[in-house]
Amino acid sequence: MSEIKNRAFMVWLSKILRYSAAGTNDIDHEKHTSKIPAIMGYIFLSIPMYIFFFCWLRIAYSIIMILILSLGLFFACKSAPKIDISYLTKSNGCKIAAAVILAAVWVYLSGIGKLAFQNYDHMWRNAILEKLVNENWPVVIEDTHGYFQQPVAFIYYFAIWLPAALFGKIFGLEAAHIFLFVWCTIGILLVFLILTGIRKKLSLLMLAAFVIFSGLDAVGDFILNNTPDHLWFATNHLENWAWGFQMSSFSTQLFWVFNQAIPAWLLTALFLIQKDNRSLVFIYSLSFMSCTLPAIGMIPVIACIGICRIVKIFKKKNGIPTSIKMVLAEVLTVQNIITGLSVTLISFLFLKANTTGNSGFRFNEMGKLFMSYLIFALLEFGVYFIAMNRTQKKNPLYWVSLGTLMIVPLIAFGPHVDFVMRASIPSLIVMFVLIFDTIDKSKEGRSRYVSYILTALLLLGGINAYHEIARSVTTTIKHITDPNVAIEADKIDLLEDGNRGNFFGEFQDSFFFKYLSR
Repeated sequence: MSEIKNRAFMVWLSKILRYSAAGTNDIDHEKHTSKIPAIMGYIFLSIPMYIFFFCWLRIAYSIIMILILSLGLFFACKSAPKIDISYLTKSNGCKIAAAVILAAVWVYLSGIGKLAFQNYDHMWRNAILEKLVNENWPVVIEDTHGYFQQPVAFIYYFAIWLPAALFGKIFGLEAAHIFLFVWCTIGILLVFLILTGIRKKLSLLMLAAFVIFSGLDAVGDFILNNTPDHLWFATNHLENWAWGFQMSSFSTQLFWVFNQAIPAWLLTALFLIQKDNRSLVFIYSLSFMSCTLPAIGMIPVIACIGICRIVKIFKKKNGIPTSIKMVLAEVLTVQNIITGLSVTLISFLFLKANTTGNSGFRFNEMGKLFMSYLIFALLEFGVYFIAMNRTQKKNPLYWVSLGTLMIVPLIAFGPHVDFVMRASIPSLIVMFVLIFDTIDKSKEGRSRYVSYILTALLLLGGINAYHEIARSVTTTIKHITDPNVAIEADKIDLLEDGNRGNFFGEFQDSFFFKYLSR
């Protein structure tokens, strides 16, 4: 049923993008470009913020922030970049339907919605949705177990759950899970839509490559474990092969931390299609309540895009005073200054209210990890950048994404390797886009062998994603034939969990809960 709904949605989307904006400047019919994909991305990311402002802030501040967000969204949509949509035709109907089915099946296998096998990380994510559905907003809880000295507030980057939680308050928890499945599928379809627009062609192979995209974890795991059982036709989790470091395939990101992955993918894709700096801060402001650690990894990408645009303005040689005026006119927009800074401030004050689970940033002890780091960097992303070097070496995003991926493993936040896994997501998206740009350019020139090398690397990396997908498929099939085989993650109460400090904090001294919160 969900596949039928998604197919109907894509047909509707195709008609909207191609025909419904006739008479407006949203679609350039001659060039078959449209700003509507970007607009839909802005709206998708803004809806959770509307819910948060309306339900967490005092009524006066709520009205102000909703008006500010609406104002910024209006101007961001007005100046949204156009991307190619020429592939959205009736002749491509089967491909469009296949892309929708691919997105829906991928989300289904991830365990979102509790429809298929869930990796154990879902026990926290299920509990987050349950807490949001069952408790009044803002979520403030009396701790009867004595874990905290005072009542605590639920403080987390829970934006992606808010639309489903609001739906669940009306129709129940199970309905909330189904809504979350639909919501995440829409998010991935928007990512597919924008990435396809960047490449200017609907390639199912590219979308399939996105699903299986990974570093060469299978090779690293094979080398260190010295057994083919970890490489072929198994369901092991391969990505923790390099002690002290870890990056995640896109399937792993979706199957384990979808709440950060989907917004990070969409935000990065939106940054990559920007033609100017009018909405950079506005888009970035929507990241904090969705994907806090990936938001840190976005900073170099945003800076590169913004600086390249400024350099381009100055290269036009209109004179320094005129160029400065043009730069300021682009940066000092309503959506950047009024909305972007306001949304960022409110998000920061809310998240800062929880200091219980924060162990701070630190540098890894590289003296002990140096050789592990070198092997990890080479296999996880280095081989791709080496293959792309000849084609992309003049592209600033090539060097910025490479530099970011080299730096984030050196930094740790908290007791685990979460920072490198999450902060790397934006640069991995950039790397994926550059890979297919390189493949296209290599096919056009004499360096056809580069496309073969990159294709081989993608397939080799895909072994890692195969393990994640195979684990979900095999366990789900076992559950269908034997209901005693569990597919749902263990049920927990966030307040009783040992990681409760990540979710709850004593809020009494925080500025947000003292002055802004309901």
